[in-house]
Amino acid sequence: MFVSRLLLIIYLFSATEFSQLLKLPVLVIHFQEHQQKNPSLSFFQFLHHHYAINHADDGDTERDSQLPFRSHDNCSSFQFPFYFFLSFTPLSLSVTLLPEEKPSCYSDANILAAHLSAVWQPPRTL
Repeated sequence: MFVSRLLLIIYLFSATEFSQLLKLPVLVIHFQEHQQKNPSLSFFQFLHHHYAINHADDGDTERDSQLPFRSHDNCSSFQFPFYFFLSFTPLSLSVTLLPEEKPSCYSDANILAAHLSAVWQPPRTL
């Protein structure tokens, strides 16, 4: 169980944008910096200011680029092959021939025509 969780965490941080969550402390610190300049600034106004489509330049562009989900840092994935087997033993294949049987086909010759047409009748009230 531990190994599977470890492998999942390694995958999430290396092959997805999950690693951006490690930048959340930078987001909180930068929000506090903005709140010192403007105490009436709410957290949602701060997020709108920094993550809106038209971000207004306020002189801290370098700091803004450090915020989470502002850039794509690890877009490539790294795959490392793990070899758990010390030796390789080829499988021996055996072929078993089944006796040839006559294929069975469905035939509705045994069903009365009245039963076949009864499906298409409207529902009856009791």
